[in-house]
Amino acid sequence: MDNIDLFEYSLKNIEQIFDAANKKEKLVITKSSKKKNEPIRNNESLINLITTYHTMYGKLTKIQDDELIGEIDSILFNNEHMNYTAFSQYLMVWDMPYSALRDEKERKQLLRKLIKKYIKDRHQMYTSHGYSNIVLQVLADNYSHKRGGSTGANKIIMFVERAGIKKYHEDNDIDKDSFYLLPDKGGKKYFKDICKEHNINFKWSRSKQGKMPDCYIQKAPNAWIIEHKHKKGGGGGQYSQIVEIVDFLKYTEKNVSYVAFLDGILFNELINASSDTKMSKAKKDIYKYLKINKNNYFVNTAGFSRLLQSI
Repeated sequence: MDNIDLFEYSLKNIEQIFDAANKKEKLVITKSSKKKNEPIRNNESLINLITTYHTMYGKLTKIQDDELIGEIDSILFNNEHMNYTAFSQYLMVWDMPYSALRDEKERKQLLRKLIKKYIKDRHQMYTSHGYSNIVLQVLADNYSHKRGGSTGANKIIMFVERAGIKKYHEDNDIDKDSFYLLPDKGGKKYFKDICKEHNINFKWSRSKQGKMPDCYIQKAPNAWIIEHKHKKGGGGGQYSQIVEIVDFLKYTEKNVSYVAFLDGILFNELINASSDTKMSKAKKDIYKYLKINKNNYFVNTAGFSRLLQSI
């Protein structure tokens, strides 16, 4: 398949905003307020304990105070999803992530001070407006972008296996005609063994401090090394990663195709990139490297699917 034609096919088949493969939903509360689960029960217990601490402050013995702080500590750090509570989010006001408090050596002493500040700054306000368990889901949704690590791998797996290519296992012969593996998701050793066996230099890895590609596909006598990035919008940090994936196309080896797979709506900016933009330069570089290295490919979701059909 001609690599320029495939890139232009990708440009004509834009990335969709609502791609089910990129959905990162994580439900932490029940769909009905009539039913409660553990996060809801724990959140309500936490609120009640903070209310008790507020009401009883100055009336507690040291032992009672320690016990109450201990109960709050136990709920916060011995249960899942408590980083989504209103109290845990308040920690950021003091530039203290939930994880930092969790790992603090003198945690309970610090927690006591933070609870007092929270009661003064937030608890009475939230009580007046009405606490809601919805906050747990709202925060879970807000952190969805941090769950992107496995989403890209899952998307690659879905497309590759749909094309009838099976995953490599340790007991398989590395000269088997057709298989795939994920070097960056536990398959590093196998990938290095395969590179050694088939004299694949993969110099890109050495230029990136030993970074592994996202996927390797072998269908004898050819191989495809795939680097995938999901990008949802512009910005300096995003563009630097576009440059990185475009640079992937510079490399060439006998019987090996380097495949740069960019999905997410940032890809669509390549379609009508203005002549004075960074994306325009990236687009020109893509064409340049594809012309030089005819075995390499730059694709989006539609292009990746079509490439797999031709393998």
